[in-house]
Amino acid sequence: MILRKLVLVLLVIVFTLALASPLGSLYSRLLNLPQGFSSLIINSAWNNFFNGIAPAFILFLIIIFVAFGGPRKYWWIAILLVPAAVFEIYFDLEHIYFPIALGLVGWSVGYLIAKLRY
Repeated sequence: MILRKLVLVLLVIVFTLALASPLGSLYSRLLNLPQGFSSLIINSAWNNFFNGIAPAFILFLIIIFVAFGGPRKYWWIAILLVPAAVFEIYFDLEHIYFPIALGLVGWSVGYLIAKLRY
């Protein structure tokens, strides 16, 4: 049982890292965030990646655990969302509605996947 949850967490991390940049780009465009800085060390293309890490983690965590989590899935979701929620509240409180909306979309998609699966 615990191995299944760890595999799901690894899947969430893989999807988050793979799709953080496109989601960060969408996040920046929808919220009209200022473009990142560029220096000799950090390229401005990394800005989208860092903007998209927390929203992508929230979205994919909820989708994957609602669809495939089994028993106590909401307990795991709540525990794993604490770091993302703290990050969002500390760094981007004025746009807190976006992660909440992503959570609702993720729950809806995960619920549909779970219903289609059975």
